[in-house]
Amino acid sequence: RTTFTMEIDMDAPPPEPVWPDGVSVRTYRPGQDELATYGAHEEAFRDLWGRPKNSYERFLKLTQAESFDPDLWFLAEDAGSIAGVSLCKLVSGQGIVESLGVLRPWRGRGLGLALLRHSFNVFWERGVRNVWLSVDAESLTGATRLYERAGMHVTGSYVIHLKELRPGVDYSQHALEE
Repeated sequence: RTTFTMEIDMDAPPPEPVWPDGVSVRTYRPGQDELATYGAHEEAFRDLWGRPKNSYERFLKLTQAESFDPDLWFLAEDAGSIAGVSLCKLVSGQGIVESLGVLRPWRGRGLGLALLRHSFNVFWERGVRNVWLSVDAESLTGATRLYERAGMHVTGSYVIHLKELRPGVDYSQHALEE
């Protein structure tokens, strides 16, 4: 399976986001938003090929990383529920969109583009001109097309190989039972 790296070099302020009716955006609140953000993130990425479910503990490690900045984690809400997320970070002067996901009920309404443009604008305000991300080249949600509409272009690719092994017997467990 191919994964693209895509980026944008901004030489002018990006377009302002256009939010779907009823949707607003805010930043992540440490100590309050962990569980809701984790749940929304997992739900948004359940369509990603080959992606196993992440544990809550693994998700929390993202918030403990040196590069974590809650002001770069954006939550789109509709009537108090998270409709989408853009989880970004700044590393060595480059903006990185680690995860951009929209939950199924809100897809197809421009929320992904609005979140991406909002992220670009915040990076622009911080003086960051280069932003990149990685994306499944065969995304079921059309993510690559979304990123191209936002002005990003493919800068590289890599291939992920997945081999499913036949179900077998866990001999270490079997030996313990005998």
